[in-house]
Amino acid sequence: MGTAIELEVGDVSICYAKNHMGMDFGYLFQPGDETRRKSDAINYDYYEEHPEEKDELVMHEAAFARPLSRVLPRLLLSGSSIDSARFEYEAIIAEAREMASYGEPPEESDFLTFAEYCALVRRYPLSTLGSGTEFDDKEKAKGRLAADEDFARLPWTDNSDSFWSESSFFAAKLAILSPESMLHVVALNPGNLDADVKWEFGPLVVAGWASREHFKPGARRMQKILIATEGASDARIIKRALDILRPEVADFFNFVDVDERHHFWGTGNLVKFAEGLLRIDVQNKVLFVLDNDAEGVDAYRKLNALKLPGNMRSMLLPDLDNFRSFPTRGPEGVGISDINGRGAAIECYLDLNLPNYGPAQVLWSNYKRDIDAWHGALEFKESYQRHFYDQAPEMLLSGAYDVSKLLKLLDALIEKASLVYSVT
Repeated sequence: MGTAIELEVGDVSICYAKNHMGMDFGYLFQPGDETRRKSDAINYDYYEEHPEEKDELVMHEAAFARPLSRVLPRLLLSGSSIDSARFEYEAIIAEAREMASYGEPPEESDFLTFAEYCALVRRYPLSTLGSGTEFDDKEKAKGRLAADEDFARLPWTDNSDSFWSESSFFAAKLAILSPESMLHVVALNPGNLDADVKWEFGPLVVAGWASREHFKPGARRMQKILIATEGASDARIIKRALDILRPEVADFFNFVDVDERHHFWGTGNLVKFAEGLLRIDVQNKVLFVLDNDAEGVDAYRKLNALKLPGNMRSMLLPDLDNFRSFPTRGPEGVGISDINGRGAAIECYLDLNLPNYGPAQVLWSNYKRDIDAWHGALEFKESYQRHFYDQAPEMLLSGAYDVSKLLKLLDALIEKASLVYSVT
């Protein structure tokens, strides 16, 4: 008979393998997501009769489980999205139409559009699908879904007739996309966001079809993105902010010498680093992150001129409304200026309300002729850095320390990182 392993969301199976590991879904999970789940594949009578085998029972019930809402950010960084789900669905429908055209006479198939397909998935929250009873009668197995004519407008697959309950009928007819795309579509119904994404691997390991070492949580090496910054402080700030404020995706990011010396100080050396990576045709994912100041804008322009391949991207720290009217000082005295693109280094995204300090201020320093802009630097920036590092994680999470600008920075970085694809 063999042993099956499935990726499920709620009680709906969206990927299946038998007698082998199948697709590696460990990247969807993180340490802490390993748990125990009771399984129909386990003979619990045996373990009751053999209590000395309790350690094997622990392994037998081993699984990863994580709410769908916390899986979605990891899916985006692995390269999938609702847009890629749409492209995938439309390719399936195009193939189904081509196959239908070979009929004699040609068959006219009124397949669901992608919007209609998504609406059908949303129509039935996963928690409402019956799964406990097996029916021999196919119509009874469909339950209330039998009355929905939209199911007849889906393309036929090898699994379309393999069902015995509402949840298995839902899976057989609707789970026609890749597992990643199915998770995106299922997540369109807010009621599904609390459903667990489950990967129960224990039975496969105990049966001897796979090794426990094959099932590890965390982003895989080729999914990780190297963040290259113009200075060590930028890398340290971003890394700490990710670890505390966006822990659900922090393991997707690597940094250059975060805790030691930095190989390239300044924007000029960062551009040279990019040129070197291009010459040796690096295949890893790389994201160059530049300050939102005049020097950063100049370097960003130079990086764009290099025509970076798809596995490399560059970005400026995001423009913020907070920076459109910011205290500045220069040769003409004190004023209020828009520092976006001219003086918004990473320290500006920290909490600028320091005890015993007045309002934060950017000092205009040098003129960048190539972009026709003055470059500015935040006064006492090291003090804002130290204040950030001195905060316990609880302070950053409680709101006692203003992280609003940091969150916007991280969200912009994660969005940009999701556009970096692997060339392997």
